Amino acid sequence: MTNITRTTEGSSGALARAGQLALAVLVVAALGACKRSALRNDDDRTQFSQYDRTRNVDSAPFIEDEFGRRTPNLRARLLVKD
Repeated sequence: MTNITRTTEGSSGALARAGQLALAVLVVAALGACKRSALRNDDDRTQFSQYDRTRNVDSAPFIEDEFGRRTPNLRARLLVKD
């Protein structure tokens, strides 16, 4: 009978260790996600970004409305340039 008791205690201990390991992996993954983004604001977003910037026809990626909220400047960026 002692073997049965040890077997169930051993499997619950292994389960607890697996749970701790999963929690540790989750914490490390969450901390890794808090890094800066890979793209900076001045990076080229398309193959035409540098072309537009050299000809002074580029548009700002964000605009601020009258309340100070930053919103993507989609209208100016999607406008067909002549």
